[in-house]
Amino acid sequence: MENKGHIDVFSLVAIGTMGILILVAFIVLFVLLYQKKMMANRAVINENESIHQRKLLDASIEVAEQERKKIAANIHDDVGMMLNVLKLNLTKIQRNRSDEKLIDTLLINSNILIVDTIAAIRVISNDIMPPALVKLGFLKGIAELCRQVESAGIIDIYLELKVDSIKLEKKNEIQLYRLVKELINNIIKHASATSVELAINASAEFMTITISHNGKGLTTEMMTQLAESSDGIGLKNVLSRAQLTNSVIQYIILGEKEAKIIIETPLIV
Repeated sequence: MENKGHIDVFSLVAIGTMGILILVAFIVLFVLLYQKKMMANRAVINENESIHQRKLLDASIEVAEQERKKIAANIHDDVGMMLNVLKLNLTKIQRNRSDEKLIDTLLINSNILIVDTIAAIRVISNDIMPPALVKLGFLKGIAELCRQVESAGIIDIYLELKVDSIKLEKKNEIQLYRLVKELINNIIKHASATSVELAINASAEFMTITISHNGKGLTTEMMTQLAESSDGIGLKNVLSRAQLTNSVIQYIILGEKEAKIIIETPLIV
């Protein structure tokens, strides 16, 4: 009877030990599987981050290339043409030194060309780095942009700033400024709008820019399709700049002559 009791205790100890070993094995297996899953998730996150970085790099290269082409075209078409005419005027002056009347006329024309060339260079320089944006920050830069559009008399534009200050990364300010400028240009060129309303608001984490107009609108799907076509260079720039600033952009049609564009951009917290 006593031996049987010893056997039962031994059996219980053996079963208990076996159970503990099985439990430990399950825990170890669970930890290994969990670590493997975490490593797989980390690999996916790293891959997604790598893909995102590649997309940002591609977007940056594309935007920079388009800006270089635009600057080169402006210099060639505007500055280059005026300098060529100025060179011809100087050549004529050298060949006709005895003709005072012709020389006076050419000097007057050359002086006008120099003034126009300086103005053209100033426009190109301002396009590369807008002075108001550099000196006064994003909100004042946008206000100056709206003033310039309004003074051109092409379209009525109204600005509503619902925030006094914002904290954006410096590298994002110029890209967002050019994004807004590109959107306004697209509305002027393609939407047949006569009025634009631009509102800027901000929460603790995001800035929201809403551009409403009374012209023909697009949906986000339509905009994406157009951007993917060979003719959608301007819209490609819009998507590229949105990517570069981690912004989300939505195109919304509200009616036959009522549409808006919403841009949400993360702020420095």
